[in-house]
Amino acid sequence: MPADLARAGEARHFIAWRGAVAGLGGGRLNELAVAAEAVITDVLLSSREGVLEIQSVHDEEVIRISIKHPEIKQRRLKDLEHVLQRFLDDYEIAPTLAMLEKRVR
Repeated sequence: MPADLARAGEARHFIAWRGAVAGLGGGRLNELAVAAEAVITDVLLSSREGVLEIQSVHDEEVIRISIKHPEIKQRRLKDLEHVLQRFLDDYEIAPTLAMLEKRVR
């Protein structure tokens, strides 16, 4: 989907929906949503145009959300890693990719 503020709500909705389908609820779903919101905000600050790619994979134990934007050269959100550490069970962050992982149980 295009990476612009007008379409950011679609990305947020997709991630929350995928988390719920995977079996997250309550606080765990909120924690994934907060982390994803931070990454999406970083993408919007770091790149004014381009395509945001979001994929999800889950099994009975974990859900993994990947958020990619091939145009990002440098992340702009201060302390993004701190936010991800606080709200996720695991994560990976690179200039063009963020992988978010939350345990379902």
